[in-house]
Amino acid sequence: MLLRSLSFLALAVCTFGDPLRVLIIDGVNNHDWQAGTRAIRSILEGSGRFRVDVSTYPAKPDFKGYDVVVNNFNGGHTTDGTRWPREVETALVEFVRAGGGLVSYHAANNAFLNWPEYNDMIGLLWRDKSFGPGAAVSAGKVISIPKGQGLAPGHGPRHDFEMELLDADHPITRGLPKSWMHPSEQLTHGQHGPAADLHVLTYAFSSVSQQGEPMDWVRSYGKGRVYVTMLGHTWKDEQNPNLDDVPFQALLARGTEWAASGKVTLAADLGWRPLVKNAKLEGWETRGNSIWTLIPDGTLAGQRSHSKPEAPFPSPWPVAEAVYRNWLGTQAWLYTTREYDEFDLHSEYWIPIGGNSGISIRDHSRAHSAIRESDSARPDLAKFPKTSPAHIGYEIQIIDDDTEKYPTGSIYDFVPGKRGLHQSGKWNTMDIESRHERIRVFVNGVLSAEGPGDPARPKSGPIGLQLHDQFSSILVRNLRIRTH
Repeated sequence: MLLRSLSFLALAVCTFGDPLRVLIIDGVNNHDWQAGTRAIRSILEGSGRFRVDVSTYPAKPDFKGYDVVVNNFNGGHTTDGTRWPREVETALVEFVRAGGGLVSYHAANNAFLNWPEYNDMIGLLWRDKSFGPGAAVSAGKVISIPKGQGLAPGHGPRHDFEMELLDADHPITRGLPKSWMHPSEQLTHGQHGPAADLHVLTYAFSSVSQQGEPMDWVRSYGKGRVYVTMLGHTWKDEQNPNLDDVPFQALLARGTEWAASGKVTLAADLGWRPLVKNAKLEGWETRGNSIWTLIPDGTLAGQRSHSKPEAPFPSPWPVAEAVYRNWLGTQAWLYTTREYDEFDLHSEYWIPIGGNSGISIRDHSRAHSAIRESDSARPDLAKFPKTSPAHIGYEIQIIDDDTEKYPTGSIYDFVPGKRGLHQSGKWNTMDIESRHERIRVFVNGVLSAEGPGDPARPKSGPIGLQLHDQFSSILVRNLRIRTH
């Protein structure tokens, strides 16, 4: 997930007018609240609709000047759970009653057992069945579960499950798929509370409770609006593909906008567009000897293609080491035919143990020299320096070696990436923000590298996927782009 700099938002913000002001509160949670806050901030700022600040406990937040508060704080659902200072709790209640927005993110509905106004604002919470009534969805309707009945709150392990819209006409949900498979999430059941005046937007069927469980809901509180989502689970030392689910991101961003303003202007897809549209790879061109295949599950597989073993060499085996290394180091790429100006790029990648790859941006040479292409074959590219894309545009490094000077997530030859982010042998996420004045790279949701680059280099260009050498391979999925 991307953690965006406010300075990057000028172009996007002007579309909506003045940005909505958001305050995230975090600092205590049984979940990985740092990862949660990064995701929330990334989703909201990336939409171009919000300016986001964070208040981390025990700092005392000041709600003045904000349109909406996003609570990513879970002090626990027990009588001795961590509470905010009384004046902070009072100030939040007054803020919402006076017309401010409140968003409860995932485990935030666990918090503040003995704070009556908070229970009222959220409606359904991680509370014992003796606390109050519950709610479920059956046959397309919300049914009430009387106090003392039903299951105690809980959830099974993370798993993929189908999300369903209960109200497809609400501004938050309008335009979203009627149903979709949400990945690697905890499906909470047995929520209880005052459960009054709730407007349930989405639900999911729980194999534990054997009923539809509310996942997203809204309600009014005084003059203010409250949006609650049970999605967005994060756990220490776990990957969080649920945070990359676009419908989830849309629910969170649009729910926050609605809580802040009572209106929704954000598109249901938040501006994201798939970069790989079909098996013909329309909009892409293969560069160098390689095979790129869109397999049935939507994953793009890249591998090298070879002619006869002796073909690259001027003489039979054995050959000189220099000849072999020249052959070995010849790259291959897959480039977009379109060139992009300012954009956000999301990708999920897998490389084999010891693998080496990368993502090119702003390279107008389209790897002409790196693939050993003759000038006569592409005279339109002959003018570019005889070097690799990393020295013409920029290469964002992907490599299964954390000891490299430029590990995964580096802006190669400019800014070394943060070590320890790439997970060897696993699927990883990489997000790239390309702006005229700055490039930022995130690996698995954590900022890895940022820098202005070289002012003499292009500000825009195509996007390329690299096969670094003759034995390279890579898998890429959920490759999408959002232009600014």
